[in-house]
Formats: sequence, C-alpha cells, structure tokens
Amino acid sequence: MRTLLLSFGCLATLYTVAQHPTRPSLRLDKIPITNVGIHEDHEDTREAGDVLWSEDFQNGLGGWAVNTPAGSVVWQLTSSGNTGGFTPGPLQSTSGSPGGSWIMADSDAQGTAGISETSTITSPSITGLDTVAYMLLQFEQSFRQLNDDETTVEVSGNGGLNWTSYPVNTHIPGNQSTPGAPGAEVITLNISAALNGGASDIRIRFRWHSDEGYTYSWQVDDIVLIAAHDNDLTLTQATWSAWDLDQPDFMNLPYTVYAESELRPLNFRGVITNNGSETQTNVHLQVVVDGPGGNDITLNSSSRSLAPLETDSFFIDTYQPPVASGPYAISVMAVQDEAEDQVSDNDADLAIAVAPFIFARDNGALDGDQAKGTDEYILGNWFHINGFNNELTAVQVALSDRSDPGAVITVAIYDENLDQLQESEEYTVQAGDLNAEGEGQFISVPLSSPVSLTHDKSYFVAVHHYGGALEVWTGTSGISAEQTSLIYDGGQADWFFTRSTPMVRMNFDPTASTDDHATSPFHPVAAPSLFSDESTIRYELLNSGKMRWTLTDVSGRIVQNEDQGMLGAGVHQLTIDGQALAPGAYLLTLSDGQQQAVVRLVRSSLN
Repeated sequence: MRTLLLSFGCLATLYTVAQHPTRPSLRLDKIPITNVGIHEDHEDTREAGDVLWSEDFQNGLGGWAVNTPAGSVVWQLTSSGNTGGFTPGPLQSTSGSPGGSWIMADSDAQGTAGISETSTITSPSITGLDTVAYMLLQFEQSFRQLNDDETTVEVSGNGGLNWTSYPVNTHIPGNQSTPGAPGAEVITLNISAALNGGASDIRIRFRWHSDEGYTYSWQVDDIVLIAAHDNDLTLTQATWSAWDLDQPDFMNLPYTVYAESELRPLNFRGVITNNGSETQTNVHLQVVVDGPGGNDITLNSSSRSLAPLETDSFFIDTYQPPVASGPYAISVMAVQDEAEDQVSDNDADLAIAVAPFIFARDNGALDGDQAKGTDEYILGNWFHINGFNNELTAVQVALSDRSDPGAVITVAIYDENLDQLQESEEYTVQAGDLNAEGEGQFISVPLSSPVSLTHDKSYFVAVHHYGGALEVWTGTSGISAEQTSLIYDGGQADWFFTRSTPMVRMNFDPTASTDDHATSPFHPVAAPSLFSDESTIRYELLNSGKMRWTLTDVSGRIVQNEDQGMLGAGVHQLTIDGQALAPGAYLLTLSDGQQQAVVRLVRSSLN
C-alpha cells in the first residue's frame, strides 16, 4: 500500500518564466501499460481516529447512485477490473483484488475517442455525525493519466444542496499511473470545510471527467470517514529547492545531481497543514541532511501557530552543500510543541547527490519513456549555470528497451532562445545501451567540440532523433514542472512542454571525447550529408570484415544496397548517386554482421 505525499518537488503556478516563451502541453497518444505493481501484504500505516462510517462495496453498491450526463463511461461495481493491457490491472486494495469488489470508471473499455465523458457516483445519505466538526475522508485508489483527465472528490454537508470539490491525482503525468498501481494508494482528505462545524446529511461523490474520451481508468475502494485527531500535522509538500514559474530563470529547479562546479544554496520548502481539531503551536519545518564524509546537519525554519484546517509554507534557504561528492539523504519533518497523534504523515525522505562532472534533473531509474513514433523529435531539459568556467563536453542520455538497435541519435545544446550552439556526431544505438524499467544506464555522447558555458545563463540540452522506421524511446524518470522539460514534435513542427523528466544530463568531464564508448562503430562521415549529385561516405575498419551497406528512406523501404565483400583494416569509402534518388531524408546503414553504424543523408530538392 502506498500513501500519497500530495505534491512532489516544485508546484508550478500559472505565471510565465520571464525570458522563455510559454509552450503548450504535449498531447500524448494512448499506449499499452508495460508494468504492473506488486500486491504487497499490508496494513494501513495511518493510525486512524475513530472510524465513523465506511464502505468497501462487498455487498454491492448499497445505495450509491450513478449519473452520467455526458459520454458512455459509467461508474460500475467490479470484481475483475480492466485486464485489457492499457490500464493498471484489478485494484489491489484492502478488500479489493483478489476476491473482493470495488468501483471503477473505465474509459478504456467504455469510452470513445473524441467524445467527452462525465460520470459521477454518489453515496447515500450519511447521517448521525452532526456533532463531529473535524473529519477526514480516506479511500484507496489507482489511476492512470493520459492527458488532462480529471478525478475529483466532492463532499456535501447539506444533503447535496452545496458541494465542496477536492481534485486528486493532479500531479500524475501523462501515460503514468499512481505509484505501485494496481497496488492501492491511500488518499486522505480533510473535509471539515465542507461540514460547516457539523453536518447532519453528508454525501460523498466521485467525479470522472475526460474531454478527449477513450483514455484509461480510475478505481476506488475502502472509503472511510474518520474523526480528526486532536494533534495532527500533515506535511503535504516537500522539496529541497522551491521553484515556480514566476521565477526569472531555472536556478532553483530541484536538480537531483549537482556537479561540484554547480553547487548552490538549497531552498527547502515544506507545506504543512493542521488536520487536527486543536491549534498547534511552534509549528516549523525541520530538515536533517545526512551527507557523505560526515557532512551532516540539522536545520530549522522559523515557527508559528496553525489553527485547525490552516495551511502554510515554511522555508529554509541558508544551506550550501559542501564540495563533497556522494549521496545526500534528506529528511524533512513537520514539528510542533504538542505530542503528535499521527506520525506517519509528518515527514518525507528526499535524496540528492553531488558528482564531479554530472548535472542532472532525473531520478536515475527509468519509470517511463517517450518517443514520437516514426516522426522526428528533440527532447530534453533546461539547466541554469551557476558556476564559472564550465565547459559542456558531452550529454548523457538513457534509452528504454523499446528503442531499435541501429537507430541514430545526436545530442545538442541550445541557448536561451533555443538556438543550437553545438551538436554531436551521429551515434548508432546498440542493444547494450537499452534500459528496462527501474534501470539507469546512460550513454555519454560527446559534442563535436566543447561549449563554454556562461555564469547565470540557462541552457537546454537534448537528444535528437531524426525519425524513420527505427524508433528511439528516451527514458523518463520523475516529474518536471511546466515549461522546464521540452519536446520538439517534428510531426507538428512545434515545441511542447512535458511533465515526465527526460533522462538527459549535462556532462562536464574534460576527458569525454569522440574516442570513447559513445562513438559509432566505423566512424562514418558523409561528405556532403546534404547533396544533390552524389555523397561520399568514408569509414574506418579497425579489423578486416565482410561489409554491406543499405540505404533506406524514412519509411524504412530499402532503395539501394550493396555487398562490398571482405575488406581489410583501414579507411574505405562508397558513393551514393543522388540522381537516382527522390528528394528527402535517407539513412545509410553500414554493417559487418556484428555491429552497425548509420549515417543520415538528405537528397536536396535543388538540382
């Protein structure tokens, strides 16, 4: 069972970064799910107050009313969930799968693409609780997001005349699920504001809405109303570096790996809510940093009192990590003078690292991937340079095992206007480069020449796939704030932001060169790569081999090929006749039967 920390890292507002244009969100295509959670033997870790009311659907819907004003998706009772491969499997809640029943809004099974969907399911009247002024609503769920699907809990304290809305799952990026799905995640909402000091007729309503239709699903079970404890602080958000879109640059993004030359003061922020029924005094944020080599420290924010239902942000901005490479374990805690009745939701464990040359924003282990099919794309992250005299020598990228060996990528760095500063030579993807879920192997692709980086400037680094029949799926790991990770969609010829963090990193290592592992086999060079009459491709064999080349168009159709036979070690060349080709992009693949390299050619439309 997973318990939700209601927010991650930094939450974006709706302001615009001063010198960067606002990009629209990337619309994702629906894809089959590639992983499932593990059904853990568990008990709820929250020590609840008195349970006032509960519903586990083991005896059916029990008076819950379904209303579907738009579309064909209808809340339903289920004991099997959706096993079609596009949504998390049956909900593994306390009383759910296997063997139990729960409720589900299943857009994958019932929806129609392009048709808006809205469906609600409302509890029967819950009475006899009018003397309880402070109350929590808790339920177990799994959910998978496509683009902008909305999952909302609504509570009425007067029999349905007025409703208070509580949006949930707003932090889930596209084509990702709640943590551990179909293992259950526990959601706890303080609904006291909806009760107005006590309510004689409580109604609970779950609302599913999708504008685009035919997306994924939301599964819900084990709903309880709990009397609030007297003393119950909840840490609802925590980050080591607070950032939002009204800041002028990307200096304070929550980077996960800081290069030694890119260390900067951390801006800890915690959002604390008083979910109890009594005022809490001397409330403050406490941060414990466990760094390498004995670099440990305990930090405390300023303090204040919090009344019931009150929420406030607490900051610590005085900590500068030492120049000491290694992992930093960070514990963030909500602390008060009163004895805490519910300790399980008072803290969050975070982690960063310091490395000699690597500057990163991803979490290091692949939890998803991104591609644009056969279309061209550029995918990467913004970084802000705080150090002096840094040179970017290479870009690290992690690829998922849905990528095709033999596909070609380049990496590049761009300035604040997204003008390219430098690109790498073409790199041919090898089978050993690829990552399954949970893995974090990076390839380091050197730039054609190092790029000197200017202090207090932002740069965008990215992986570039030209498209074609061989696909490249770039790994993602973690969640990005809006406008901080971008993708260029060649099919739409436009830039978009993405909420899944690309596994694309800066590498300042001065030893990175075109002779390391990242270089394509055979060192092929096309002169020229944009041509009309002919192009000559030169390549080098370190050992003798039986060589073959194949020229394909962007659809993967073979247009030319040749067996060159057994060739000795040394430099060789071949010529492509442009007069025999239609204008457009082509990929020339060299192979000795063991490894291959690919060169991108463009036949100009100008004769």
